[in-house]
Amino acid sequence: MRIDKEALIGLQKQLVHCYRVNYYPPRSKPDQVLGASPHSDNSTITILMQDNDVCGLHIKHSNEWVPVNPIPNSLVVIVSDVVEIWSNGKYKSIEHRAVANYNKARISYATFLIPHNEVEIELLDHMINPKTKQQIYKKVKYGEYLRSSMKRKMEGKAHINMAKVGTLA
Repeated sequence: MRIDKEALIGLQKQLVHCYRVNYYPPRSKPDQVLGASPHSDNSTITILMQDNDVCGLHIKHSNEWVPVNPIPNSLVVIVSDVVEIWSNGKYKSIEHRAVANYNKARISYATFLIPHNEVEIELLDHMINPKTKQQIYKKVKYGEYLRSSMKRKMEGKAHINMAKVGTLA
């Protein structure tokens, strides 16, 4: 996005970290196992560490679900909704889901980097296309965006629509 580290932190005002551990038991009893429904994260970025030998993260690419096979000693960085708004849609938040494995339990560790609730999330000026001048997303307070997305729960990327120009909050 052509933005330096200090400016990025400044955009977030107070950087908030949320940490979550997810446990998915084996899916030998499918009716008893929940994964995570398709969604995009309402954070800035998500940093995920997966089990080294159990695949369960899938991302949506070209309307197909693609497994993200774990790579030992590595992290997965997921672009989230705030970056999509800042970049005017140039960098898309990633729709993803978690599925349980039939034979093995799976654990993942996620860190979410999020702005403070009072921070106004808006398009960065240099991300506007100089030819079209089209603005896809409007300015929105992060706390309002978070509350709206939590009401929708996990409905794919439907919750980011509330930040689009021409929609009601």
